[in-house]
Amino acid sequence: MIKKRLIRIFDGQKDLTMAYLHKGSLGEDMVDGIPRKIFVTDPMPLQTLNDPSQSLTLVLSQGIEDKTNLISFSNGEVILRLTEDDEAEIFKGGFLSLSSEYEEWFPISLGVITVSDRRSRGELIDTSGPALENLARSIGAICQEYKIVPDDIDEIRRVVCDWCDKKSLNLILLTGGTGISQRDVTPEALLPLSDKIVYGIGEYMRWSTSLSNPMSILSRGIAISRGKTLLVALPGSERGAIECFSAVSFSLRHAVEVLTDRHVHH
Repeated sequence: MIKKRLIRIFDGQKDLTMAYLHKGSLGEDMVDGIPRKIFVTDPMPLQTLNDPSQSLTLVLSQGIEDKTNLISFSNGEVILRLTEDDEAEIFKGGFLSLSSEYEEWFPISLGVITVSDRRSRGELIDTSGPALENLARSIGAICQEYKIVPDDIDEIRRVVCDWCDKKSLNLILLTGGTGISQRDVTPEALLPLSDKIVYGIGEYMRWSTSLSNPMSILSRGIAISRGKTLLVALPGSERGAIECFSAVSFSLRHAVEVLTDRHVHH
């Protein structure tokens, strides 16, 4: 199979071997600290290259098959989303290097549920949910729904069924309620709703985090499928949620592709 590669990074005056793409404080697209428009083009014709003072042009060896897809460089190190007239916006920033491999990723529709009595009452600020929303960008997930619910089985199930059965989200991440206290009921809420239990995700989260925190073996994080939706229950602490998601993120995009029968040609 021919690998798709970034074959030119051109700032209008010179070719670059590397560029740092990131968002500015106002949400603007930045290249090496300077606000710029970013354009994506096929190898030919190169005369479409743009004004050096305002743009950066990326030349892709095989172009783009579907402009509704995201462009993922080096398996999510940098991700761009096409907007209009071959212009792109930064979906996930980072260092972009010449000859980086790229793939087209369909956008994963994401929902994030924070399960917490105190956060649902406004007594604590939720940091775990927003952290997961940000991390999930690395697998091409776009957050469409976000909700804080109490540690209540019926309320968790109500939101999950709505997001799976009516809104048809591809991926739902839940944070909180996976411990062993009386109020921790997230696994109990999810298991009766499942079509399949994805045992390996929960097992791997516990194994990988136990290397630095032996107490993580007490976590009851799980993953299930319901219809074409993958649901993953993670710890409630920001650190625990980040560590567990990071441990299994490599498998989540493929799991969603399998469940939704949406295999993008690479």
